[in-house]
Amino acid sequence: MGSWNRPLPGVRLGGRGNLIPGCEWHISPLGRSYFVNHSTRTTSWRKHPPELLTSNLMSERIIEGHSGCIWSLACLSTCCHIMSTSTDGSIRQWTRDGEPVGKPWIGDGEAEGSIAVSPDNTRVASGSADGRIRLWNVGEGNVIGDPWDGYNAAMTCLDWSPSGLEISNGSEDGTLGRWNPDTGKRVTSITETGHGWVFTVKYSPQGD
Repeated sequence: MGSWNRPLPGVRLGGRGNLIPGCEWHISPLGRSYFVNHSTRTTSWRKHPPELLTSNLMSERIIEGHSGCIWSLACLSTCCHIMSTSTDGSIRQWTRDGEPVGKPWIGDGEAEGSIAVSPDNTRVASGSADGRIRLWNVGEGNVIGDPWDGYNAAMTCLDWSPSGLEISNGSEDGTLGRWNPDTGKRVTSITETGHGWVFTVKYSPQGD
């Protein structure tokens, strides 16, 4: 079992808009708002008007609803909604104005850590503290099939290939995995990186 004792990598905005080590950040598909992990809350930020000539960002609104720490965020480009995962075991969807969309998605109670949206925005993959990956139907908020097994350590990051034909994961035990999202089976053996946590995994635009 994985232990969620530290945040995922990225940056967080300090009180003056400075970038400091901390949690993840994302630019929405609209390119204006920045959605930032902040404990049990998500904060959206926007740029100052050009006439103010500053590089800092202004806090726009606080989005609250999770009872546990928010670990990962993802954007749905088709509707500009935000997806969030939390140690409370839920996945939630929000409008960019902070309104909840539907009910929270609940797995089996394990902390939900990483999240990745399919290129066509119809499915979401989530990785949890029990080392499983779950596939979700975005429109219905339901799990598709059974969880994908194969790890004893927490899933720390996920990414969907540009083609939509593959998902890669990084784990707390320093390994990488590649999966077929249609079958839930690994397409290669587990890759040992030789170090601790894998913080980020990312496909190139070419799918490498």
